[in-house]
Amino acid sequence: MKKDTLTILNNTPAMQVMKAIRFEQPDYLPFWDNFWGDFSAKWSQYMGVPATTTPDDYYGRCVCERLGNESLFPSLSEKVVRTDSEYDIVNDGWGRIIKRSRNGYFAETVDRIFKDHGDLGKIMPEPADLYSRFSDFPEEVELQKQRGVFVFAKIGGLYCRGQFVRGEEDLLMDMMLEKSFCNDFFDLMAEHLTQMALETLKRGNLWDTGLLVCDDMASSKMPNFSPDIFEEFFLPRYKKMLSTVRKAGCSRVFFHSDGNIGPLLDLLIESGFEGFNPLEPSCGLDLIKLREKYGKKIVFCGGVCNKYILPRGNKKEIEAHVRPLIELGRDGGLIIGQASIGDDVEPEAYDYYMSLVKKYGNYN
Repeated sequence: MKKDTLTILNNTPAMQVMKAIRFEQPDYLPFWDNFWGDFSAKWSQYMGVPATTTPDDYYGRCVCERLGNESLFPSLSEKVVRTDSEYDIVNDGWGRIIKRSRNGYFAETVDRIFKDHGDLGKIMPEPADLYSRFSDFPEEVELQKQRGVFVFAKIGGLYCRGQFVRGEEDLLMDMMLEKSFCNDFFDLMAEHLTQMALETLKRGNLWDTGLLVCDDMASSKMPNFSPDIFEEFFLPRYKKMLSTVRKAGCSRVFFHSDGNIGPLLDLLIESGFEGFNPLEPSCGLDLIKLREKYGKKIVFCGGVCNKYILPRGNKKEIEAHVRPLIELGRDGGLIIGQASIGDDVEPEAYDYYMSLVKKYGNYN
């Protein structure tokens, strides 16, 4: 069995993550959070620390993910089509023209080159090994490694990146009505993303930490499609993708999707995924029950409610919610966290949550 090079990094966050992944008791419970919007600025003001200090810096980042430019056409990526007083209209490299506010987080698709099924022949992805895809990537990865952080190589998934190209509504209709086309389309996307995964792992020398596939495919209530659709289009391609990267030396592959992926979990496990993020409790994904069902078959990355519990800021509720998760992590198999922390969470509530993780998640 291949030895993890991270074993030499004793007592670093990366080592604690590795222990948790192996279902060993870590010295302390590792966490994995992401922040967006104005939260970090509000947090630094509340904590009375310099604006340049991030929550990750303060609490000690344990996990991050890094990716290259995985778009189909990186030579076109971020090319400005036109601007006005408030928006930039740009080519995003996925065959889309998007409208993006200079002060906003999300973007709106205004046009795409892939308008009908006959346009599939126009999709000829540029090579995965282009230097332009990874211009600052090795340095970014090395910086995090030097800080003792566990770094995943990251790629987008078949559904998520497929709807970038085709459009979500059109893709969902295709999956029901145009199955021959979808097989050709997903084969093309699977090959591109497999090559991007291999190149990302190689450029960052991340074989020992592994790969994170981000493929948002669910709403808060249910997946965007049935398990039968997953089994038809995604199961065989993910099996092949994951087998390929493992044969090349990738030690593990984790999966990210917001929403309720519960009805797809067995198929995702069959695909070869061994860890899942963020497993949102507000979507019905209870880590205690999931551990009872799956045992040590999968690693949990998440479990904290960022929809109801943290935004309310009630300390009793936060503690009642978080303490059982901390106990669950005592035997490994858990990296605590949530989907993301945004402006609806007050810094005081987040700091209290982290104080519980630091206090009760110290297992020594």
